[in-house]
Amino acid sequence: MKTYGIFELGVVVADPQRSADFYVDVVGFEYAPFDGGPGKGSRALAIGDSQYMGLWEPGYWNSTYWEGPYGHYFGDQIGQVHPVFGVAQDDVEPLAERLKAAGHEVIGPMPHADGSLHLYFSDPDGHAVEMWGRQ
Repeated sequence: MKTYGIFELGVVVADPQRSADFYVDVVGFEYAPFDGGPGKGSRALAIGDSQYMGLWEPGYWNSTYWEGPYGHYFGDQIGQVHPVFGVAQDDVEPLAERLKAAGHEVIGPMPHADGSLHLYFSDPDGHAVEMWGRQ
């Protein structure tokens, strides 16, 4: 099977705009071209080439093809996720500085065995976010 990576990461958050502000203003992502704007119950961010992150408030996301316990649980709960984003190695240290300047705790940057730098921090909902520097 040929894979193309992850095209969308859906995350249920307490406040989509607060999370979007964090990921856009501090982390450096951009709004997706199809983002519906504030006050709609969700925000869509571009996190790579044709890759997106959906930030949904509890109860906003629903699906007719995932009825039952999984669909209900996913759409209504703020479950913890550990997203790992691949970024340019040269962007890891400046991101750490932006996070610290904005009052966020960070772990790293720290080198891994392959020579890549990794940075760990929490988003406004406590998700354990990792940035993996790519050389």
